[in-house]
Amino acid sequence: MPHSGKSLLGALSAPVYWLYRLWCRSLRYTEINRAAIENTTDQGRPVVLSLWHDELFPLIYLKRRLNIIALVSQSDDGDLLAGVLERMGLETARGSSSRGGVKALLAAARRMRESGICGCVTVDGPRGPRHEVKEGAIFLAARADAPIVPIRLFMERRKVFKSWDRFQLPLPFSRVSMVCADAYRRRGRTWEQLDENAADAYRVECDIRDPEAVARECRRLEEKLEALKAPELPPSPSLLHQLSQAFSRAMCRVGYGFALLLGKLGFSRIRSLAKGLGSLLWTCLPKRRRLATESIARHLELSQATAESLARASFTHNARSFLESVLVPEFGLSHPLLDVERPDLLERLKRGERPSVITTAHLGAWELLASLLGDVSDHPRLTVVRTYKNKLMDYVTTRLRSSHGADVIGHREAAFPVLRALRKNGYAAFLADHNTSRSEAFFLPFLGEEAAVNKGPAVLAVRAKALVWPIALIRDGDRYRIIIEEPLDTALLEGDAEEKALAVAAFYTEANERMVRRAPDQWFWMHNRWKTKRVMDD
Repeated sequence: MPHSGKSLLGALSAPVYWLYRLWCRSLRYTEINRAAIENTTDQGRPVVLSLWHDELFPLIYLKRRLNIIALVSQSDDGDLLAGVLERMGLETARGSSSRGGVKALLAAARRMRESGICGCVTVDGPRGPRHEVKEGAIFLAARADAPIVPIRLFMERRKVFKSWDRFQLPLPFSRVSMVCADAYRRRGRTWEQLDENAADAYRVECDIRDPEAVARECRRLEEKLEALKAPELPPSPSLLHQLSQAFSRAMCRVGYGFALLLGKLGFSRIRSLAKGLGSLLWTCLPKRRRLATESIARHLELSQATAESLARASFTHNARSFLESVLVPEFGLSHPLLDVERPDLLERLKRGERPSVITTAHLGAWELLASLLGDVSDHPRLTVVRTYKNKLMDYVTTRLRSSHGADVIGHREAAFPVLRALRKNGYAAFLADHNTSRSEAFFLPFLGEEAAVNKGPAVLAVRAKALVWPIALIRDGDRYRIIIEEPLDTALLEGDAEEKALAVAAFYTEANERMVRRAPDQWFWMHNRWKTKRVMDD
């Protein structure tokens, strides 16, 4: 939306915006119960975010993944605020109780209904009285048919101004806690009747033409805001710890820059480096060398000499897979070195007509698959991985893997984000050939021996009624070949949830085995795939 330009304050919005961003980047945020917002917005429904005027400063920086329209007064300081908000990517509706308020409310409500964006209201602004809810949020929620989520911002160290609202400015490098009210169910519906991820927040349940009823709703909102309390946080870290963290973040950025620079070497030079690194690993990791050789001999029924030759080749291929991670920003579906074995299936996958769970293995150029997933569609795309304990490695690999637009998420936190993405006909990719714990496993045959198979992808696919796509990216000389097999439609499976999940896990385990047998020298044999054993009853 255009800037006001009616006051000097409006013209200052650009430098204030950059100062605001710098200020907020120094703050350390804790978010409590943000799901109260996202459980509704992820379904394409708007919410009204309601907060006190004095706690406004840190909120907008926390808007990520949310589209927001904010109600801003038509005062001179409102010009400044509107300019900053618009530069932050928010829409604004200008008006207040004294001038243009009704028009702004109606415009905001219309945008919320049409686009599913969120409304944001400082419920006691723009002139107070302090912490006394006015009717604006109630009218907006009723007109937009949207629930209200009360929000409080608690600042550890702050400057309190002598204004009507006692405005709070968090000091740089201090901690800020955003606390959202618990979700409230709509009257007349039980917990059991609602999906666990589709909770309704507090809703207006009155005739907005009735002044007394509106006043009661205002008091109700006041009570919910005042009921929110600051969370108990651990003591602030020492200055030495903060400096250590800052140094760690700086080294992560340096590491990422070095990875991008290394990627400029190109595919042929990375391939040459991989040969040397593979030989070094073969020499320096005797236990892994023996494990790989013995596993190949046993599971592929090969002689010791042939198994050792394949094991040595797998070390080179796995070194190449590791180094190829720096090439992810340069790779994609249109890359000249890529061949597609089943273009018809790839086009079907790209259409995104159904939720899609993609399963693959630590086979071939599996790191480069992240770039292909990012190019598949504009739908939500998630790559589920096991995170590195080393912060530098985790930061660099996450940035590289997400360079084509796919979000990277650790497998321990994946369940709800994956379900949200799948319910929007999105994509979620899993490496489904790693050993796992008994509690997370189905025990299924893999290369002639029972292995613990991660049930997570199968369970999520069944819950979302998704298509399951086995995919691999193998090397074919100096080129890359993407293998796509016919998907399994989980909506057609019979039985209870456990039986369906078992069938899905068996499906992608068998697919992974076929792909490993096709290119055995490119699989991750140095990993003890069969380590976890089933506990047998006495």
